[in-house]
Amino acid sequence: MTKHLEWLKRWPRFGIMTGSLGSLLVVGLLDYLTGIEVSVTAFYLVPVSLSTWFGGRQAGMFMACASAVVWLGADVLGRASLGHPFVSIWNAAMLGLEFVAVAYLLGALKDRNQHLEQTVALRTEELRRSLVELQQTQQQLIEAAKLESVGRLAAGIAHEVKNPLMTLSLGADYFLSRQTENADESVLAQDMKEAVRRASNIVNQLLDYSRPRPLQSTREDINQVIETALNLVRPQLKTQDVTVVRELQDGLPTVMLDRARIEQVLVNLFLNAIQAMPEGGTLTVRSSATALSTNGSDAARVDVEIEDTGDGIARENLNRIFDPFFTTKPIGRGTGLGLAIARTIIEIHGGTINLANRAEGGVKATLGFNVGPETEA
Repeated sequence: MTKHLEWLKRWPRFGIMTGSLGSLLVVGLLDYLTGIEVSVTAFYLVPVSLSTWFGGRQAGMFMACASAVVWLGADVLGRASLGHPFVSIWNAAMLGLEFVAVAYLLGALKDRNQHLEQTVALRTEELRRSLVELQQTQQQLIEAAKLESVGRLAAGIAHEVKNPLMTLSLGADYFLSRQTENADESVLAQDMKEAVRRASNIVNQLLDYSRPRPLQSTREDINQVIETALNLVRPQLKTQDVTVVRELQDGLPTVMLDRARIEQVLVNLFLNAIQAMPEGGTLTVRSSATALSTNGSDAARVDVEIEDTGDGIARENLNRIFDPFFTTKPIGRGTGLGLAIARTIIEIHGGTINLANRAEGGVKATLGFNVGPETEA
């Protein structure tokens, strides 16, 4: 019945009751005019059933009593006396009890149906969440296996390349130490030294990615770490005409972290933001604490947000930005390891890192750090 009368659920309760009373009066009038007792009596169940199912058990009880009264009125007015004057009252009372029983049972059926619907909806939602968690776990396992393979490959490459680079570096130092009047030779030796240095940095990044060094954590003020990282990129900020906006919250709890490595993460994010604004723009750095208790006396985590006003990340690249060796920069300007290493560093700190496009344009990077049990500065 509910499938075919689903449209009735959109009616307000007052509308349902008004329609049921109207149909009850029509049935009563038909009963009065025809006197066909048996067949017409069944029609009294229609308003009782509608009121109960769509208006609730109390509405059904009310309609059951009203049906008995209307039936009694039609019986007294429309038919000859049945003998004893209380016969009609007795019949109406019995019929009323039957209607009440129908309303009660139908109400119980409705409650049971709603309970089943809620149970099915709950189980469906739990199943959906389980499937989402399963997909996330599967994706994490795939990612972990991929990163492990890349890490082993990176470690092998770094080991094989580091020794030849050392030899080349010594050779470049030797040529630079020689006194020569040939300017081209001197420039060439300097270029060789610079090329070896860049290659060595890439090897060190590979080693850092494949076998992260143990943390040397100390309790630090994250605002001071941010200021140090900003000082390190000051030349690039000036060259690119980028304005820095600081929104650093005072009195933040200190955080256990490896200062040098978090500075490395921040510098990498700052440089990415600067490179995304070749014509200049605004770099906003924000720090805040998330309260653990309702009165705000304790902080569960400290967040750092870095926003730029560049063009943002292409939608098709959003899911790949943390992949090792993935970069959209021109050849020679990036290895694609910066964000991969940054995520590794943040994760071994027990924190979180997230990059997303801003609605106003540009990218917002968010770092989250757990404060830990000791919050003294």
